[in-house]
Amino acid sequence: IPPPAGERLCSMEEATAGSGTYTRHGFIFSSLAGCLEKRSEDNGLPIVSVVRDTESQLLPDVGAVVTCKV
Repeated sequence: IPPPAGERLCSMEEATAGSGTYTRHGFIFSSLAGCLEKRSEDNGLPIVSVVRDTESQLLPDVGAVVTCKV
């Protein structure tokens, strides 16, 4: 199951934030809904990224009716 946007992925002590993520209070969070990728670096912490499938449409089109809560 892909992580939803805003989900806490790991501590900044465990990995480095990559694309599709952001950091807050010492943790790395997903900024996108997509697939979690973890790449190992030779001399440091692994890089955690979240990537979207280019074929899926996660955003509504202009003129679409949506229901939301703010």
